[in-house]
Amino acid sequence: MCPFHHLSSAEKSALRDQLLGYAAAVGGKNAFLKLLETIKRTSPHPLISKTPYLRFPKGVIKWNKTLHRDTLATLSHRLNARQVENQNLMVPSTSKEYKNVTNMLRTLAPLNFMVTMNSETDGAGFHFKGFEIIDDETTIIDPIFELFFFCPVNVAKKLINFTDKETPEEETDED
Repeated sequence: MCPFHHLSSAEKSALRDQLLGYAAAVGGKNAFLKLLETIKRTSPHPLISKTPYLRFPKGVIKWNKTLHRDTLATLSHRLNARQVENQNLMVPSTSKEYKNVTNMLRTLAPLNFMVTMNSETDGAGFHFKGFEIIDDETTIIDPIFELFFFCPVNVAKKLINFTDKETPEEETDED
């Protein structure tokens, strides 16, 4: 479900920089990882709770709508069905599940998340979207949304601590 190991080094570096920015906004790496652990420990899944927010030790995550269990199940199914070379969540219009997936994506498209801190000394907070709708046939999940709600915490740890091990190739002069 979390295909981050298939990303290129440049994409991992960009995602790492984004995560480090979010970590700084919530008070550091440890506070950020505690936030992710709080999400993972919450039962039932925080997205299907009756209230569209989740408290964590230093603040609150709020989102703009509650989800139903079947919508979350459809999303989880589509995340598992994705292929490495095609991260599109939308199915072809000839597929049997086209209507269910389309309805799920219409429901989730306006989903936005706001992370706010209890005090200014804890950090500034941040916000992120759930999906990026490219066109009628292409919808991609935001990697931050996927990381927060669907990936194990160790994936975030690996991304935060990622270092690019590729060294630039030295040019050789052949005359």
